[in-house]
Amino acid sequence: MYDQRSLIREYISSDVKFYTVEQLIKLTGWSETTVLRLFNDPSFPAADYGRSKIVEAHALIDFFAKRHEKDEERYWNKEELKKDLMRRIR
Repeated sequence: MYDQRSLIREYISSDVKFYTVEQLIKLTGWSETTVLRLFNDPSFPAADYGRSKIVEAHALIDFFAKRHEKDEERYWNKEELKKDLMRRIR
C-alpha cells in the first residue's frame, strides 16, 4: 500500500505520462473493444489529441480508485484494476 507522502509526490511529479488506446491495450492485456468502450465512457477522463484518444496516467489511476456502476452492477473491479495498473505503470 502507498503512504500519503508517496501519493502526494506522485501527483506533483513533473513526469506527466499519457497513454493511447494502443498503449493501454498492451498495458492491460484487454481487447481493443474493451479499451475503446472504456475510452468512450463519458465518465472516463480521456481526451482527444488529434485523431487519437489519450488518458493521463494519474487520471487513469484515479478513475479505477473510485467505484463506477452501470445498471446497479459493478461496472469495473476497481481494486484489482488499480493494483494491476499501478504495478504495470511502475
